[in-house]
Amino acid sequence: MGPRAPGDPRTCLIKLSVKLAKREMQLHLLHQIIDDPELRRTSILSSIVPRIGKTFNYRDLQLKMVSILADARERILKECSVVEAERDILQLGKQVGVKLRQQSDQSNATSEINNQAERTKASVRALHERKINHFRGKAVAAHPPPSSNCQRRNKRRRLTSEKKKERRKRYQANRKAKKQEWLKNKVTDISSTVVRNFSSLEIPDTAYLFLAKGLNFVESRTASKEDLKFDTQEFIRKMEWKAYFHHNDADNNDSFEEDRHKELRIPSRKHPLFTHPLLDELKTKLMGFVSTFQPEEPTPNLTTAERRGKLWVLRQIKEGKLSVTKADKGGATLLLDYDVVVNCVRGELSKEDKFTKSSTPAIERMTEVTEVVKTKVLELCKKNSITEKDKTRITGLNMNNNMLHSPVFRTVMPYAYPLFKIHKLQPEQIRNKVTPPIRLVHATREGPLYRVEKWTSPFLTDLSRAYCHEEFILDTPDLLNHVKSWNSSVSNNPSMKQRPCHLFTLDVTALYPSIKPSNALASLRHALGQSNFTEGIRSAIFELVELIFNNSFICFQGEVYMGKEGIPTGNCVSRQIADVTLHNMLFEDVKPQLESLWKWIAFWKRFIDDILGIWTGTLRQFDLFISKLNALTAPYGIQFGDFQIGQSVDFLDVTLMLNSDNTIEYKLFKKETDARLYLKTDSFHLPNVFNSVVFSQMIRIIQRNSQDSTCIEDLTEIKGDFMRSGHNEDKIEETEPLAVQRAIENALYPNQQPAKPQSKQVVYSVKYFQEVEQLKQLVRSLHGDIMELCGDIKITFAIRKQPSIGNSVVRNRRLSESVLIPQATSQKCGAPGCRTCPYLFSFGEQININGLVLRLDFTLTCKDRHVVYVAQCQLCKNHVGVQKGDTYFGQTIQEMHSRMNGHRDKFKIDSNLSFEKSALSMHSFLKHKDQFSMSNFKLGIVKQVKPTDLDREETFFINRFRTNIWGLNRISVVR
Repeated sequence: MGPRAPGDPRTCLIKLSVKLAKREMQLHLLHQIIDDPELRRTSILSSIVPRIGKTFNYRDLQLKMVSILADARERILKECSVVEAERDILQLGKQVGVKLRQQSDQSNATSEINNQAERTKASVRALHERKINHFRGKAVAAHPPPSSNCQRRNKRRRLTSEKKKERRKRYQANRKAKKQEWLKNKVTDISSTVVRNFSSLEIPDTAYLFLAKGLNFVESRTASKEDLKFDTQEFIRKMEWKAYFHHNDADNNDSFEEDRHKELRIPSRKHPLFTHPLLDELKTKLMGFVSTFQPEEPTPNLTTAERRGKLWVLRQIKEGKLSVTKADKGGATLLLDYDVVVNCVRGELSKEDKFTKSSTPAIERMTEVTEVVKTKVLELCKKNSITEKDKTRITGLNMNNNMLHSPVFRTVMPYAYPLFKIHKLQPEQIRNKVTPPIRLVHATREGPLYRVEKWTSPFLTDLSRAYCHEEFILDTPDLLNHVKSWNSSVSNNPSMKQRPCHLFTLDVTALYPSIKPSNALASLRHALGQSNFTEGIRSAIFELVELIFNNSFICFQGEVYMGKEGIPTGNCVSRQIADVTLHNMLFEDVKPQLESLWKWIAFWKRFIDDILGIWTGTLRQFDLFISKLNALTAPYGIQFGDFQIGQSVDFLDVTLMLNSDNTIEYKLFKKETDARLYLKTDSFHLPNVFNSVVFSQMIRIIQRNSQDSTCIEDLTEIKGDFMRSGHNEDKIEETEPLAVQRAIENALYPNQQPAKPQSKQVVYSVKYFQEVEQLKQLVRSLHGDIMELCGDIKITFAIRKQPSIGNSVVRNRRLSESVLIPQATSQKCGAPGCRTCPYLFSFGEQININGLVLRLDFTLTCKDRHVVYVAQCQLCKNHVGVQKGDTYFGQTIQEMHSRMNGHRDKFKIDSNLSFEKSALSMHSFLKHKDQFSMSNFKLGIVKQVKPTDLDREETFFINRFRTNIWGLNRISVVR
């Protein structure tokens, strides 16, 4: 008989008969188990449905479970499994009978299915017997009679368990050793490139791992609702003014966008007298978002080890043992002993030919310089050399010569800090921890001369570029444009191709400290004489630069130093003055005396103190040129120390190579001390920042390589650096062709400027937080209302980064302050007769404000300026309840005790209603009229910040402690 088709009726009949036979044998097995108590005690029950496999850790619970399961399975067997099998047999029997009656040859069909059933039963019976025998044997093995075999077996099991434990120990030890080896190799790599230890401290591996993140790395943090609220209120204020100007057809005074002094604009806190339903709706939606959105805790981007390293570094800095700084070039992070850094700075300041130590106290000196600036500016304004607007921008004096109260006019102390020139050391010196030479930087930002420098800087920039145009280099792209022009001229001049040429570089030794102010002023006068400025502007520029030279000073650890020789390093006018001075010296005085040797120079370009040229004479003539050049420049205090000459030289960040036809090729130059560290992708930055880093660095490499082979080599190398920083390989590959395309466009259209947007813009500046996209979407959804309210304007988001590792560990200002402040226990200044000291909070006293605890900074005293302070009414403090409305936060640019005297002066009831001019006196008048005194309040200094940050910090504490709702900051006072 051949095979039957799957749908054949006889095939279906046979399948049913086989299924029936199997069920009959299963029922037989069930009865056999039920009738045999010994068999039921084996584990055969667990092979019967249902299967329960949970295991308990305690033996008594395990035994109890086994017993319960056995009873349950036996009951299920009797009451469910048997009944189900009987029902199935009945149903299958009926189906077989129906199918059999449909067969034409019933006798043959009956014979065939009987034979098939017998064969199936025999097969299943043998299977069941094997199953029964297996479980009987298993039951005997589980409870064997005590014998030597059992003891040997237990011993083998115990030995096996011990071997497993030993194997596990070896595995863990191996893993630990590999981890330690990996960490050792990683730390070795870090310490030789990214983080250099010049200190006497033993730096733990965790500190290396933390600092290897880079000084620009930002630790993830939750959004500050207080900061966001302040930024949103500032954005709304800008929108109010835009709407006011739009609806009143007024001049919105946007001319500052084209103003060369836009950085000197005086920020306003005023709001216009303007209302509009759309403006109210805009405020409601924006402030509603800020109030209701719940910031999520971002995923930590520092490991446990890195956090331990962070704590170690901060503790060493706090204890005055360690100083962390960035290398002058290369981007490496340097670790030095705090005392060594201080001694390096003191060593520079103690040079009597460079600096003079003043006996005038620092605060007094700063006040003197501020008054000198005001006097000079008023004099220039009176002569019409500068405008009234310029006078106000520089000094803060209004039309009536009264001082504006803007914090931008509250100066801070200028200070000095060192940059260590690690690139000047040999590898062996670095290994031996030789302290690198330093460049002393004058940090004059927001100092008494800062606004004078910012006013003169744009004029000096235009002046220096015009005066030095024949040798001036702005940056590397500008240099490469000059190189391409040289190559083009050589290609068109066959005689030039045959001349013997050498590339050379010169470097001025310590340029800024070497320039004599008298020479600088003489050079400036000569340059101004050739400028297109008006006579009044020329006079103002010269007199203000002279004022800067005569009154520049720095403060280091409480002592004031003034420059005797040299010009300040690091202020806004240093480069321009250096450019003008060097050009005047070289081209007006030196070149005419070196005409016989200068003729061998075919190419000469200068970037500040670095000079690149092409020499067409002999090497002996070049040596003579250098010797005579230094002899002629010696009276000016200028010396050219380092120089290179040959067919290949390193200049700025490129290596230039002279071909046989005197054309120049170039490639990217990397110093040996270059850290090659790029922003890690797990840093808490806006995501598109990482793409921008890759894109810009690839363009830089393409532009700085004239040959494809070196370009491909550098691109391959930087791709590896990016991947080590966490960048995705696929994204890097996608970015490369885009960078190539942009580099080609820049080369084809070098002077093309991006089109200026036609619409005006309003900047919404916020610190980056994880949910910033939600805020952007909200503002986009309001675009229609904004256009209707303010006209054709564009909302631009300026996302500021959160504080980075560098902000927390590099403390140049603290280095320049007084010797380390011991742990203070009081904010009292200790001055006799101080009326503020008795009312200051004591150390350890808890300050509760609306259910929150405030901590004070006990390193500050009531003699400190630029602080946020707190005042708490002690009469209200005893009231029952959490929200007592007894606290006031304020700010002051004066010394703390002077500001408190101002509050105290308002505690009087007179015809001028003086008490209405202070929130403290107003509160006492309304709540405690019978005890109307400043002595009701206890005072404390919360924080010291830059003058320009006082508004933000005061608002932060007001919103954080809700004193604008339950507190004295809700009181409106008369200004």
